[in-house]
Amino acid sequence: MRYIFLIQILLLVNLSVAQSLVTGHITDPNGEELIGANVYLKDTYDGGTSDFDGNFRFETYEEGDQRLVVSFVGYEPFEQLIHVGESEGIQIVLKEAFSSIEAVTITAGSFEASDKKKAVVLKSLDIATTAGATADITGALNTLPGTQKVGESGRLFVRGGTANETRIYIDGVEAANYYGASANGIPTRSRFSPFLFKGTFFSTGGYSAEYGQALSSALILNTLDVDPENKIDLSLMSVGVDAGVTRSWNDQSIYTKVGYLNLNPYNQAIDQRVKWIDGTVSWDGTMAYKKKLDNGGMWKVMGMINTTDFHLHEQTKLNAHGYNDISIQNTNAFATSSLNVPVGETDNFYVGVSSAWNRDEVGYNENGISNPDFNFHFKTKYNHEFTSKLILNTGTEVFYESVEQQLENELDTLHQEFQNINAAYYAEMDHYLSENLVLRYGGRMSHQSALKSTTLEPRFSMAYQLSEYSQFSLASGQFYQKPNQDYLLVTDQLKQERAQHYILNFQRIKENQVFRIETYLKDYDHLVRFTDQYTPESFTNDGEGYAYGVDLFWRDRGGIRNLDYWVSYSYLKSERYFQNYPTKSVPSFATAHNASFVIKKFVPAIKSQLGATYSVTSGRPYENPNREGFNESRTRVYQDLSFNMAYLPTPELIIYFSATNLLGQDQVFGYRYANTPDEAGSFQSEAIRLPAKRFVFIGCFLTIGAFNKQIENL
Repeated sequence: MRYIFLIQILLLVNLSVAQSLVTGHITDPNGEELIGANVYLKDTYDGGTSDFDGNFRFETYEEGDQRLVVSFVGYEPFEQLIHVGESEGIQIVLKEAFSSIEAVTITAGSFEASDKKKAVVLKSLDIATTAGATADITGALNTLPGTQKVGESGRLFVRGGTANETRIYIDGVEAANYYGASANGIPTRSRFSPFLFKGTFFSTGGYSAEYGQALSSALILNTLDVDPENKIDLSLMSVGVDAGVTRSWNDQSIYTKVGYLNLNPYNQAIDQRVKWIDGTVSWDGTMAYKKKLDNGGMWKVMGMINTTDFHLHEQTKLNAHGYNDISIQNTNAFATSSLNVPVGETDNFYVGVSSAWNRDEVGYNENGISNPDFNFHFKTKYNHEFTSKLILNTGTEVFYESVEQQLENELDTLHQEFQNINAAYYAEMDHYLSENLVLRYGGRMSHQSALKSTTLEPRFSMAYQLSEYSQFSLASGQFYQKPNQDYLLVTDQLKQERAQHYILNFQRIKENQVFRIETYLKDYDHLVRFTDQYTPESFTNDGEGYAYGVDLFWRDRGGIRNLDYWVSYSYLKSERYFQNYPTKSVPSFATAHNASFVIKKFVPAIKSQLGATYSVTSGRPYENPNREGFNESRTRVYQDLSFNMAYLPTPELIIYFSATNLLGQDQVFGYRYANTPDEAGSFQSEAIRLPAKRFVFIGCFLTIGAFNKQIENL
């Protein structure tokens, strides 16, 4: 009987302990109840979950002070010290967890074309399907605000800057000699196919401290990751043929392609303004290897080789022969490799290298120019996450450049060369003050061995999210660039040129609609000036300039079924006192007004995408020695209406047609003048035009094996 009484007492004690309750209510900062939150006492098995009303209730044998823990996906962990026995009716408010991935991003001065990013302005495929771009990356980017249409060049001219002021990177390292070989008045194009890349980041200013040696712009191209499927791509075009093979296995893939281009048949079929002795003939080969590593990293290797030759007579009335005899033989090779690996749970390490070798053999009338050069770039960077709100991006890089030039004519031979090593270090912090506000601050230090010059470039940018769909961004910084290699071949007694950027941006992205407006100011100083480009003593760095303006962009990809269109407009005011300009003037490549309208319509009934681009640019300045002042004359307004059509008879086959300048506009890009006046005292002139009034392209593209998923985007 005594033992039974003892057992009853022990049961009563245990029951009295078990009756200690922990109860409460869980909400978010807006007062919304959170359902299914985990609630428990730390280092115990006692706990429960919140119900449909956000309430929780559980019993515990613990006594005294205990730490209550609450966790819920998407919210920061919560801990509170409670006293068991006095732990009923606890009110808990969970804060939303911060995620730098979902937080506001800085958009000032940048456009991104990526198939993966949430907030994109263009997709990768847009590069290839924009009418008038002829599948050229630069051609498509020239429909965006901030660019100037310099049709006889084919390069990127951004916000009053020269083409040399844009630096181009592939997988984080420099792509030297990015453009193909060309001559004055004949537009060039990128050496790289847009289908090699998964994303394009185009910055028109205010870019990260990670990138240097560019006064105006940075174009960052990221190659495709591992291709999961095997396939063969065959192309038959009006200007040539190419074939590519993709082999995929065990989280790795290799892609090889060879191409042949011959414009001789095309030049005979289409009226030309120049006399082609030998039309452009080009061979190219590309190899790309990608491997996904077991630790989640990625290793990429890409190589390319290219040869180009042409010979033409350019008709002119400015010399005794009646034509300029122009020939080019070009050989180019490029290789890059990059390794990107995670370190721990949050950090990342990158190492990349690129090398480019190029040789031009140019003939111009009685003059011969041999111009070999070699470029090498090595880069490392490390991303460290101190917290989810404080992320460091830091790295080092070394550029090596070697350039030679030999000029020959009947009277003399001149050999020039220079070598330069540019060593740089940068560090930049992304500081998320909240999910609505982010600051980016840092700088870049670099040294140029040829100039014996060291520079420090501070950078700052920020973005504030006004709503789920809209935000403001601003950016500012100093940007240095060594002088053009043509000048460094003559003298090394120069300093680096400098530009200061100020950018303010508003962007709204909702579903498939994008609106951007951006205003900017660029101040230039230390620009190179000379009175005689071949006399070292005539060079100085006392040039200056400015550029300011407004860019507008609107895109709608879902307002009308199967219709995609965008409109861009840029206003630019720019003047420079540089090169051999006698006074500060509007440079010949800067136009005050630039606008583009791009439209694409998929028509299911005929399995075709139709596209058109209309571009209009105000007149370009040019120097007319028959008038007073400098660069006071203007060309007529430039207009171009281009069309393309992609027909898909089967999922594996695309038949493509495109044509530029459908209306046959007389597109004049400036004027050349004689060096001396005629008997009447006037300087004779001739217009600068393209070799042909329009360019027409027809191609047939066949994919054997895996279905080309990019076609779905049409």
